[in-house]
Amino acid sequence: MRIYRPRRAVARLTALVVVLGLGLGLGLGLLHAPGARAQTPTAPETTAQQLSAVQEAPVPGFPHAVIYRLPGEGPRPVVVIVAGAEGGDGAGRRFGPILARLGYAAVGLPYYSADWGDFGPPPEFPDLPGSFIDIRVDQIADLRETLRAMPGLDVDRFGLFGGSKGSELALIAASRYPWIDAVVAYTPSDLVWEGWGLEMVEAEGTRSSFAFDGVPLAFMPYRGFVEGLMAGPGKADLRAIHENGRAAHPEREAAARIPVEAYAGPLMLIAGDRDALWNSGRMARNIVASREAAGLATTALIYPEAGHDLAGDGGPRDDPRSGGSPQADADARADAWPRVIAFLSSGLNP
Repeated sequence: MRIYRPRRAVARLTALVVVLGLGLGLGLGLLHAPGARAQTPTAPETTAQQLSAVQEAPVPGFPHAVIYRLPGEGPRPVVVIVAGAEGGDGAGRRFGPILARLGYAAVGLPYYSADWGDFGPPPEFPDLPGSFIDIRVDQIADLRETLRAMPGLDVDRFGLFGGSKGSELALIAASRYPWIDAVVAYTPSDLVWEGWGLEMVEAEGTRSSFAFDGVPLAFMPYRGFVEGLMAGPGKADLRAIHENGRAAHPEREAAARIPVEAYAGPLMLIAGDRDALWNSGRMARNIVASREAAGLATTALIYPEAGHDLAGDGGPRDDPRSGGSPQADADARADAWPRVIAFLSSGLNP
C-alpha cells in the first residue's frame, strides 16, 4: 500500500515548479529562452515587407497549431516544427516565418503546456496536455491527414524539424512512418526518456514521455531527477541525471532505444559535445552507428565545443544552461544553418 506524504510532496512540487515551470532547459533546442517570446531571427536579406508577406492560418483540430506560408503558387511541401520541452508555440513563431520564406508550408505544432496546478502559474494553453507524459507521437499522422484536406499544401513532401525533446518525438515518428521524407533533429536523443508532471512527484520512474497508438513507449528512467532539482534553480545537473539514469539501467536500453534504422529517409543531426542538458553528442553518434549498421547514411554535424543552443542562426547568446560557450554555440549555428537549409531543399525540393 502506498503511503502519501503531503509535506514531502509539497517540497518536491515546489522544487520542480521552480525549475520546470520556468523551462526545463531541454527546450533550448528550438527556443533559446523557454517560456519567453523569442525574437524571430532573420536572414540578412530579409526585409520588413518579406516578413509581413508571410501568411498565418490555424490548423483545424490542433489547438494553437499555425501554418506559415507565402501567398501565391503552390502546393508547398510541409515542414512540421516540433518544439523542445517547452512544447508550446514559441518554436513555431520563431522558425515558421523563416521556413515559409524558403518556400515551405511550415506548421508550428504545440503539444504540451506545463500545468502544475496550485503549485505553479496557470498553463499558457490549458487545452494542451499539462504533463509531459504519454505525449501522442501518432498525432503527426493525424496532422498530415488534416493538412491533406487544406489547399496549397503537398503532404507527399513532408518533413520534421525538431529540437531536443522535439527531436525525440520526431525520430520516434520517423521510425514508424515511411512517408516522412526528411528529418532535421537538433540535439537529439537515441532513447525515449521518462516523463514528468504532477503525477510523477511521488512516482518517479513509472511513466514515459511518449506514447504511440495509445500505448506508452518503453523508456529510460532518470536517476536523481527530483533530488537534483530540489538543490535549487540552476543547480540541477540535467546531463548527469540523464547519463546516470542510463548507466543505472542498462537492461532497459534496448527497449527504450528509438529504432532509427527503421527510417530510410534523409536525416540530419546537429549536436554539441558540451551540451549541458543531455549528452546529445553521444546520442547523435549512437544514432549514426545504428543507421550505418543498417546501411543508411546520416548527416551528422557534431561540434566538440558547442552546447545545446544550436538551432537557427544569430550571434552569441549568453545562456549558461546550454553548455559550451556562447561563441562556440554561435560558430556552430553559423556553420550548421546553411547546411540545414540545403538539406531540407534536397529532401523536399521546395
